[in-house]
Amino acid sequence: MSADDPVDTDDTTPVIEDADINADSIRVSSVLGLNEQICINILKPDSGEYAVSYRETGTENFISVDKELVLDDGDMLKCYILGLKKGVYDVRIETGSGEGLSRMTVHGIDVERQDRSGYAHFGREEGIGGYNNDGTVKDGAKILYVSNETKNTVTMEIGGTTYTGLAAILEANQHMEEPLIVRVLDTIVTNQWNSKEGSPSPEDYTSDYYSIGEAFSGEYGENLIGLPAPIFAEQIYEYVTTADGITLLSVMDGETIYERALNTILIENTKDITIEGVGENAGFCQIGINFLYSDSIEIKNLTFSDYPADGLGLQAYQSQGDTIVHGWYWIHNNTFNVGCQTWNGWGGPQDSDGDEAVSIADVRNVTLSYNEFYQTGKSMIFGGWEYDACMNFSLHHNHYREAEQRLPLSRNSNIHSYNNYFDNCWRGLSPRTSSYVFSEANYFENVDSPFYGDSGTETFGAVKSWNEIYYECGDIEFSEVVIASDREEYVENTCMPEEGTDCSKFDIDSALFYYDADNKCSDVEFMLDPKDIPELIPKYAGAGSLARIDDPDTAE
Repeated sequence: MSADDPVDTDDTTPVIEDADINADSIRVSSVLGLNEQICINILKPDSGEYAVSYRETGTENFISVDKELVLDDGDMLKCYILGLKKGVYDVRIETGSGEGLSRMTVHGIDVERQDRSGYAHFGREEGIGGYNNDGTVKDGAKILYVSNETKNTVTMEIGGTTYTGLAAILEANQHMEEPLIVRVLDTIVTNQWNSKEGSPSPEDYTSDYYSIGEAFSGEYGENLIGLPAPIFAEQIYEYVTTADGITLLSVMDGETIYERALNTILIENTKDITIEGVGENAGFCQIGINFLYSDSIEIKNLTFSDYPADGLGLQAYQSQGDTIVHGWYWIHNNTFNVGCQTWNGWGGPQDSDGDEAVSIADVRNVTLSYNEFYQTGKSMIFGGWEYDACMNFSLHHNHYREAEQRLPLSRNSNIHSYNNYFDNCWRGLSPRTSSYVFSEANYFENVDSPFYGDSGTETFGAVKSWNEIYYECGDIEFSEVVIASDREEYVENTCMPEEGTDCSKFDIDSALFYYDADNKCSDVEFMLDPKDIPELIPKYAGAGSLARIDDPDTAE
């Protein structure tokens, strides 16, 4: 029987026999069962023809893998099978066709589930972004594949209108009813300041207020079309990126408030979006992403580099004391590299490394986990102003590697920071204005100030430090840090992010926090002994690291 002959069955889908044919001609380099995905590397077949499919072990029908998920890496095909629930799988590889057909089946590939510990999933039954909580794609979800080559030509119909280009599609997403998964296949780049001869130069505009300075460098490549590119001088020159430079949209009065950040995709009033990288080299260079008034967002397996404003922004600006309604953000397995130099509105070159890698305000239920922050300047801010509020944050298994400060800076927030590796950083956590941090089982190594305040007029927050290791660190700079002698010890604080919700004891309240009252511990999947953190966290944090801590063989 040939591979194309259907087996008699009552199902309308033909069952393909699982019989190998000339399997020795297919050369598999490696197979990895990861968190909710499989990576299988295949030496490129001489014929150039191939197909990959998979099934859960014990079932009959194979499911074809989208061609976009097979990345050509020269002599190697790297195939990524995404959206898998925990289980054991078989993968079938076919090369050639007709009499030249070869087939191999790889059996028994274990797939684990993602670690969903933390506030993003606390009390939430439905999945975040475009995936269910078991790792499978939500019913009706649309999947968009995009690469640097297709960033300006990819299309999607939303609400009866066809949009072209990644920026246009994401900014139109408020009109979309279905969940959306955007799969990024490589690094998407823009660089309008090194564009064609005769384009405006940022050096033409200088001001004490704002200029681009030498923000962008390197060889010019095709821009991501549709990004804001404002230049602030005596007036506001509102530019937008084109494929080969920038074009002037309007000139506004210098007193006008301009709310669009430089080179940032703005996604407003939407929900259920996952933006994920495929493989090890996906990300955004000189581009930021900002979600505003949105819910249920997942950002996964991406590298953010050279962002001139925020690498990632999550905001829902509200009046002081209002109930915080937007949130449920899961930011995991990403790498945030250093941003690029800009001059900001405070009158000087303060943003030598971009603005924040991650900027969050007026949202709730956020988890940042298994991320790497490498040499980031202002790494994270939760609440940009004293009146901003942020509620229910979890930071776990992140690697802050040679990061400078703000890990995070927080205002009006309750934060659980656990099992993070603060590795040769300048300043660590900076709670201010009624923030309360429960800092549990972290490892601080060669950190000048593990916790620090500010010399200004702003009041400090409070920290309860429990079961932590401080190795060759500087002094803790302010008295509001308590080294607890007991997990349930109360630390004086004034944390109330929203009117009527007292978070001053959130870390021991099962109604407000994932607290196991019977065992008096945080109810999470992995609570490492802090002494093991320097060995384990560098293996599992950052883009490209999608294995679980309990499966060390796949983390190398």
